[in-house]
Amino acid sequence: MTERYAWGVAALVHMYDQLNDASMSHSRQLGGYITLLQCWIYEHFPSVAESTADQDYDEASPGACKWITTKKTVKSIRTPTYKERLDRLRIPDVCWIPYGEHREVRDFHVRSCYSGLLRWGPIVVYYRPERVVRQFGYTQTIPAPPVDSWVSYDDIHDRWMHYEDHIVPAGEVCVVPEACSSDYMDWFFRISHPFMTPGHALDPLPHGHASQPRVVPQAP
Repeated sequence: MTERYAWGVAALVHMYDQLNDASMSHSRQLGGYITLLQCWIYEHFPSVAESTADQDYDEASPGACKWITTKKTVKSIRTPTYKERLDRLRIPDVCWIPYGEHREVRDFHVRSCYSGLLRWGPIVVYYRPERVVRQFGYTQTIPAPPVDSWVSYDDIHDRWMHYEDHIVPAGEVCVVPEACSSDYMDWFFRISHPFMTPGHALDPLPHGHASQPRVVPQAP
């Protein structure tokens, strides 16, 4: 019975929905399976959160088993400290492709590059991998503007069952993990909120990100 359901999709939809609620200024808590988010942070942002890797971990175990944390560790860091660490992040500080050693156990599936709506029960969220293609080993470019096109539950199901027709174009393979197009970072700082603390000028915006390679990476 359980094999009939896409449990990964259900977990992702629920997490996205909870993160959407938590992003509101009046929210003070986050629901859902927080271990999933917590381990994702440990893997991608090693300089932000204090964590300890289990020395006895082997890649045949689930990825979440790699980390050892206690409430004492988590509570020892206050919110302003986390915000400051996030504000100080630079491109080289991010581990873009952390699961390479785990691929022998759990291979990458092209379904992860599906772009569109995901549904779990009555909850529907957008899934936009084109915004984070560096996590899949490709050079990040400016994604197309989002299209607000709502479809029926049946259409969502049909698109998911035919996911191969809705795969994000791969683009160029990364020569270095953090590679992006020459115009991407300027666009990113123009349309986003790069700092957690308003008016926190750790660096002026033009120098707020690491320099990018001058040579455009070419696919092998």
